[in-house]
Parts: sequence; structure tokens; C-alpha cells
Amino acid sequence: MIRLENLHVRVGNFDLRDITLEVPKGGYALIIGPTGSGKTTLLEAIAGHAQLRAGRVFMHDDEVTHLPPEQRGLGFVYQQYHLFPHLSVRENIGYGLRQPRGNGPRPADRVAELAGMLAIEPLLERRVRGLSGGEQQRVALARALAPKPSILLLDEPFAAVDPATRQVLRRELRELHEREGITTLQVTHDFDEALRLGDLVAVLAEGRIAQSGTPEQVFRYPNSAFVARFVGTGNVIAGTVERTETGDGPGPFRARFTGGSLVLDVVAEREGAIHAVLRPEDIVLSLTHHSGSARNHIEGRVVRLERIGPVTLVHLDVGRPLIASLTTQSVEEMGLKSGIAVIVAFKATAILLV
Repeated sequence: MIRLENLHVRVGNFDLRDITLEVPKGGYALIIGPTGSGKTTLLEAIAGHAQLRAGRVFMHDDEVTHLPPEQRGLGFVYQQYHLFPHLSVRENIGYGLRQPRGNGPRPADRVAELAGMLAIEPLLERRVRGLSGGEQQRVALARALAPKPSILLLDEPFAAVDPATRQVLRRELRELHEREGITTLQVTHDFDEALRLGDLVAVLAEGRIAQSGTPEQVFRYPNSAFVARFVGTGNVIAGTVERTETGDGPGPFRARFTGGSLVLDVVAEREGAIHAVLRPEDIVLSLTHHSGSARNHIEGRVVRLERIGPVTLVHLDVGRPLIASLTTQSVEEMGLKSGIAVIVAFKATAILLV
């Protein structure tokens, strides 16, 4: 378990403030955010490499705020790997292992076990110079896991590998996490990794946690325009909300959202300046008007099609850019192509106001 209470770290003119987060024992959490948001600084503070100005760090209910890094019992995989170039792969993996007393497991056995898990046995006698990015990442991960830490910190572990290798490493890392039962905290700028790997995600923005929750919660219910744009929730439109129904009682009410030339029926909880978030998969396209439960019907035109395997993103012009997500089969059956006129429909309740 990792528990952070009101951490404050200053590096130069940059402040990481009010960081409160808990990763349960055996959990897999990801810190995501743009470059310069403080992700790596947060990992270094947890590991003891960055000095705290305020706040406390707990690991498994023990406060470790003032312990040096080597006494915190965690593994750390850096973005640049930091392998020892003068040592072999075997020597790199076993670097932090000590010879046991009595009949304990030998370091060589642990090295062999990890090499088998990560499919790097043929590399054991090779020097790390000349290894591919994916091979170096596996070696760095094996070295961090060798002492059997209870907590693992990962700093952008897939940043330097190609997409195909990234997918394989993600799968291997998740399998290792489940097998070893290690509480894991990973830093990334890629929300797709959070969806694939994490039980918990925290979005970092300008040194503060903007939102945290399960990946599904953050993706479906972003609490700000920044989070919605960063995690790729969908269409984010700035505008204003005005009540359209009579009465001023508490709770949601029917309203009109105006964003430039776009006027939408929405369900709101407050009036004034706001952002509307509309997920592409909540948009229905048709070639003719038809009745249905959707209260918003807009005439638009297809700008271009972006095929992503079984899904196609349809880029639309409805007086402003809008993106809808359809199955590729549906796009083909409708005969959608650039320039064709369509009816764009979606429910008022599908619009999230933040």
C-alpha cells in the first residue's frame, strides 16, 4: 500500500502541491499528465530522491517520510533504464541481490526465474550495449523485481519502444504484477495505458491532482475541460447554459447550451459559462431525419473518415468540428464519405457539463 498525505515538493520554480493519494495493497495505479506536470517529481518524492517541504509518505501503514531511499523497500524502473553498460544482463539483474544465509534461495535462481518470466534467457550472458529498447526495458524491470520489493515505481516504462513492443510489454507487465502481487505506481502521458493496466488513475496538471478514480470513471465523467481533453473523452465545447424550464428548485433542470453557432438541449445543474463534453460513441448518424428519443438533431456534413480497425471516427462539420464514432461496418453500409450530408443526433442526457 502507498499512501500520500498533502505532499509538497519544490524543484526550482516548480511546485508539486496538495498531493493526496492512496494505492491499495496489490493495486496498480497510474499517474498521467502532460509533460511538465510533475509526474516524475512525484515518483522521486515517493522514492525519497526528492525532498519534501510538507506532507507524509506511508508504505504498508509505516511512515517512511524521513527514511533514505535504500530503506524504503521499493523497486524503481527509470525511463532511461540506467543499466550498467560494463556488466552482462545476468549481472545487471542480480546486482542488488545478496547471498543468502543458510538454505535460502540463491540469487542465481531468482535471476533465472525472472529471465524466464520476461523471455530474456538468451540474453543473460550478453552486455547491455547493443540491446534493443524492448530488451533493455525487460532487463531493467527484472533488476527492479529481483529483490522482491513490495512496491514498484515505473517512470514512463514504454516511452522508448515501438508500438508493437509496447503492447507486448504492457501484457507482460500486467501478468508480472498479478503473479508477484506488487503494489505498482506507474507514470505515463498515455491514457490508453491507464485503461489497459490500471485499477486507479490520477490526472496531474500543473503540480496538482486534477481528478482521480478508476480509469472508466475518469474517462466517462471528467470533472473539467482539461481532463476531458487530456484523456480523450471526446468533443469538448466551450459555451454557456441557460435554463429553459420554469421554476428554480434544486436538482437538474432542462436547459439550452450555446457554444458559438451550436445550440443544444441539455440537462444542467447550473447556469452560466461551462464546457459541454460529448463522447463520439454517443452520437448517432443517419442520412435522413427520423423520430427517436434524442432531443438534439443537427444537419452536418462529413469532412473525412479515420478508420481504426473495426471502428471509424467520422469527422463532421456542424458549424464547428465534431467527431462521431461508428463501427466500420456501419460506415460502409451507410456509404459515408467526404462531403456527404448527414443528420447528427444525440440525447440531452448524453452531454456532460463541466
